[in-house]
Amino acid sequence: MLTRRTSKLLQCASQNSFGFTLIELLVVIIITSILAAIALPAFLSRANSARQAEAKTYIGTLNRAQQAYAIEHAQFASNPVTLGIAIRDSTNYKYEIKVGGNGTPYAIHYADSRTGKLRAYVGMTALIQSNGNPSMETVLCEAINPTGGRASDPIYSPSSVECSPGTQNLAKN
Repeated sequence: MLTRRTSKLLQCASQNSFGFTLIELLVVIIITSILAAIALPAFLSRANSARQAEAKTYIGTLNRAQQAYAIEHAQFASNPVTLGIAIRDSTNYKYEIKVGGNGTPYAIHYADSRTGKLRAYVGMTALIQSNGNPSMETVLCEAINPTGGRASDPIYSPSSVECSPGTQNLAKN
């Protein structure tokens, strides 16, 4: 036999719901969807930044290696193997070095983007004359907009090296 108190507890328990209503589930799904829509673009942007870090690192490495090679050999190297660097093309970037004929006062290093979502990079190591004194200068330029292909060559003059229009100098940023 149930006491009055026990029957009252059972009655209260049967009136309360122990699950979620459809409205509560929909609210949770909507809130989760909004948060995912906000977070996903930020996540994808970070992934592209990581891919671009590869190109920045390789172009910077090529610039520094060219400086050392040019000082030691009085000329620029036309491939990474000569510089003693193992840089291979990746799914994101294709790397290339361009040096003119003998006596060319600069070497250009390219990181060509293989997708329209990544920025292209270009670097230059050049022998310049500043106030009559020869020195070695480098520049690392990034395409302002993500596009597939190659960034514009830096602008060389006997006294300076600058990034071309459509690119920005990463050393100054």
